[in-house]
Amino acid sequence: MNAPAGLRLGRLAATVLLVESLAGCHGTNTAGSNPSGSTHAASARPISSQPTSSRAASSQPTGLGGGAGEQPSSSTPQPRLSTPGSVKESPGACPYIGAKGFADREGDRVGRVTVLHTKPVGCRFYFQYEPNTVVGEIDVARFATATDAYNAMVRSANGHPEVQSDRSIGAGAVAFQTPLQGTRAWQCVFAKGTAVVTVRTRQPYPALNAFVLARVIAPRIK
Repeated sequence: MNAPAGLRLGRLAATVLLVESLAGCHGTNTAGSNPSGSTHAASARPISSQPTSSRAASSQPTGLGGGAGEQPSSSTPQPRLSTPGSVKESPGACPYIGAKGFADREGDRVGRVTVLHTKPVGCRFYFQYEPNTVVGEIDVARFATATDAYNAMVRSANGHPEVQSDRSIGAGAVAFQTPLQGTRAWQCVFAKGTAVVTVRTRQPYPALNAFVLARVIAPRIK
């Protein structure tokens, strides 16, 4: 039996509404499940993806202030006193700190002290019970300008992820590890005027001894 015309039209309208409703739901689900959609891609993007740049920044402490962004016209001072006999030395008092003052702050007993015939002069401190064992050295290098000296100090820490800095010493200081007679040890490099001073200790850890020594020596650098 055929349904009345009014009933057939009502069923047709309901069917159209149902199809439109399903189409709308299907479209929403498709957009939400698309892995290439913009919302999904944004949430998967890492906030920081440059660990190499972060490491480079930490090993070059340019935040000490003043001239750090300028290129130095002089070379970075290189450790040059790690082997006794590499420069001429003779017994004498260090003009920057006495033997007892160095021993108290470095932590090793000091025996003989020598003056290094460099320009400006440097110093070397030997262990009391092992006369050929160096427990500390002081090296002073001069640069053309204070900016050159500062930049050389900053660049001396390149490649040392363990670097620490101290703004209170001279124009700024950095400390990091380099070998002393084949043993890894801490040194502090600071700038003052046109001078770059390297204070080396035999201490493998921490950097505090080198910083303390540099803080005492800095006022004596003219």
